[in-house]
Amino acid sequence: MIFVTILAIAAAELYIEDKQSNDKTFKDLGTYGETFPIHETSLLEVIKAKLQKLFESGKLEHHQQIISKKAKEQLNRPNPIKRISKTTNPRSFTHDPSITVPYDLKDHEGRVFHGQGTRVNPLETHSFKHPFLFVDGDDGKQVAWAIQQYQAADTSHKPKIILVQGAPIELSKKLNLPIYFDQTGVLVKKLDIACVPARVSQKGKVLLVEEVTAKSEENLR
Repeated sequence: MIFVTILAIAAAELYIEDKQSNDKTFKDLGTYGETFPIHETSLLEVIKAKLQKLFESGKLEHHQQIISKKAKEQLNRPNPIKRISKTTNPRSFTHDPSITVPYDLKDHEGRVFHGQGTRVNPLETHSFKHPFLFVDGDDGKQVAWAIQQYQAADTSHKPKIILVQGAPIELSKKLNLPIYFDQTGVLVKKLDIACVPARVSQKGKVLLVEEVTAKSEENLR
């Protein structure tokens, strides 16, 4: 560390001298201070050593099977989103997807197309054609509600069924429909959704969020 610091200072002084004299030829000032070899074990070597021990003990394959099993379980049934309950008191509200640009946004030629501080609403240029349906995949009534919503929609405006709990892959195979999962609750947090089933659609320049009960016939559009 001492060697690196001294060398950096020396290089900086040399650069300043050269800038002042307009002579940009760097000079070799040699080595200052005592240098020491690195004795820390490489992290890669540590990992290799642990894997080698597992291999020699015959536990490596078992360890790999455990990791693979956990990965499949997480894929087939992701962790449910916390603090999401079943709708008992329906409500609706709007969400403005507008953002304030934190800095100038430029195109590939350096031209600013959105200046810093500009308020931008994506719905002004792109329509929200496919509503979101948030449901608990383990609740048969909510799933049935989502299916009816899907079947009733026009082909060009089919909603996206998004689970907050359940097994998306299994349900997708069972229904022969694309099923999504809101990993870590990114969408429900962004949209302030607290209960399901919930439907999100476009209303003018904002998003309409409706937390409804699973009485499918009443909630069909």
